[in-house]
Amino acid sequence: MKNEINKRNIITELLKIGIYKIGGLAGGLLGAFGGADNSSKLWRRLGIPLLISVLSFIIIKRWEVLSIMSLYAVLTIGYGIPSPPILPDIDPGDEGSPLGRFFYNLFHMNWKYQEVRANIFTRGTIALLSCLTFLYIPIIKSNWIIYIVGSIITILVYATLSWKTLGSVTIFGKSLIWSEIIPYSTLTIFAMFLIF
Repeated sequence: MKNEINKRNIITELLKIGIYKIGGLAGGLLGAFGGADNSSKLWRRLGIPLLISVLSFIIIKRWEVLSIMSLYAVLTIGYGIPSPPILPDIDPGDEGSPLGRFFYNLFHMNWKYQEVRANIFTRGTIALLSCLTFLYIPIIKSNWIIYIVGSIITILVYATLSWKTLGSVTIFGKSLIWSEIIPYSTLTIFAMFLIF
């Protein structure tokens, strides 16, 4: 009887690890597809919230977890930082997102450090808001330690990696950048840990 219970526990834990990996990969790919050239941002903005919401509802079986769909609104905020025109006729520059402009203008220093600080705070804010959309899960499941630690890791990954040049990989004919795959995978894995 004890061996049977141990086997079930081992199988359950292996299934969870598989779900974390598959879910993390799916979230990372959805996030990166949403940022790829000639691709719809809905892959990211709608795909990730749907993935996490549906899994949350299936596992937790409470309607409140569908509030995770508010992640859609967070992912539409954008995290672009203003960039000056390099050659006005060829590259007019980028005005950035409202949040990116706010932090960019908040840090009036030389341009290099102004951009770095604006990126860190803009992406960190997006990550914080994303983590807040998961708040109903620890309220229901009382897994606050996982929520707090996962939020800190997610915010740090977004703030430190999501704006850097980390290379790319081609999948399904799209060039997907690692600086989008990693943060969105982290966010999705964090959600999986909360759900399971």
